[in-house]
Amino acid sequence: MSSIMLDLWQYVPRTYGNEPLGRQAKPNYTAAMQESPHLIPPWFALPEPYPIDHATIIGGGVAGCQIAHALAKRGWQVTLLERHARLATEASGNRAGVLTPKMTAEAGWGETFYQQAFLYAIEQIRQLEATGQVIEWSQCGALQLAHEPREAARQQALRERDLPPDFIRLLDQQAASAVAGIPLPSGASYFPQAGWVNPASLCAALVAHPQITVRTLTDTTHLPSTGITIIASGREADQFAETAFLPFLPVMGQTSQVAASHESELLKTTIGHEGYLTPAIAGQHVFGATFVRNVRDAVLDSAADTTNFQQLAQYLPDFARSLQGVEGSHAAIRMTTPDRYPVVGALPDVDFYHQAYADLRHGRASQCFPQARYQQGVFMLAGFGSRGLTTSGWCADLLAATITGDTLPVATMLYKQLHPARFLIRQMRRG
Repeated sequence: MSSIMLDLWQYVPRTYGNEPLGRQAKPNYTAAMQESPHLIPPWFALPEPYPIDHATIIGGGVAGCQIAHALAKRGWQVTLLERHARLATEASGNRAGVLTPKMTAEAGWGETFYQQAFLYAIEQIRQLEATGQVIEWSQCGALQLAHEPREAARQQALRERDLPPDFIRLLDQQAASAVAGIPLPSGASYFPQAGWVNPASLCAALVAHPQITVRTLTDTTHLPSTGITIIASGREADQFAETAFLPFLPVMGQTSQVAASHESELLKTTIGHEGYLTPAIAGQHVFGATFVRNVRDAVLDSAADTTNFQQLAQYLPDFARSLQGVEGSHAAIRMTTPDRYPVVGALPDVDFYHQAYADLRHGRASQCFPQARYQQGVFMLAGFGSRGLTTSGWCADLLAATITGDTLPVATMLYKQLHPARFLIRQMRRG
């Protein structure tokens, strides 16, 4: 494990003091949260560990394959249900996706989340390869262009934070162009450990485990009444009665591809602007993607290819002029959330939450509240938007630890910010 990951990694005990979470006598949770980052408020209390060792997972994209792998590593038997004929068909069906962190001008929990998830993803791929799995990917590095004033200001703020150079480097235009292998119009932030990965090849490596059974062409409209069920079904994540309370937002995205030219073949890294661009992969560049909200059906559209190419031409005009023959690559629905972070954890008992925590609307966070109740045996791993390649592995490890009772590989703040009940609690506090 890299030294950066060790620096970032924090652990959350399942108890506070000497007693289980949520069972102290009339604690002041607001004050205690300020005094100790390890206290979890009762509405986010950890569920009781499950003694059984079999789980059913709905959804065979990257998220479903990640949680299958995380549980199988812990000795669980896993049945993975996928409604299509093969894994990684919908949001995970892109030819190539970029594996890169997301940085903010100032350090915060969101940046820490992406840093930890990114480093976990890189380490996981290396570990899978060490076991003999073949993954189609390239650790070619990633450049995020300072393509507009806000991004340029963010990169200047990052420069002043003196971050580790093996994680991120802030480059001027000349240095960024040298790294990319092509002339660039601006400076960029450079992530030397980043790159691109084929999601289908990652999924195949993740489920190549004797504890995992994959059942394709299996459409699930109702959850099993017994055992552990994990919903990781992307587009259909909010189609169950158990998940109706979650405010998922469908976003249709289409990527495009184009044959590499003599000039474009010189590109050595992935490049980010408002979209992304890969180096030539088997003679083709993948780029995009469009972003269309509140669409439930995805079909390849030539107008979307035009939009993608116009965006590419706006930020990399010389590069775009060398290309001909743009065509559709992949279109899919990506589920995201209002705060743009995934949903990871046990699904709350909604009626109980409305009754038990109603006083939060009056600002009474300091009073004694009962420990959370959850829907029996139902968990969620969804809402990754366009960043599931980077974040789903780390989130799956968090969810597996939540289910099995392991120490959580995450700081308290991150656990709370990803919890499925966060939307209910925010609504109650707003009245």
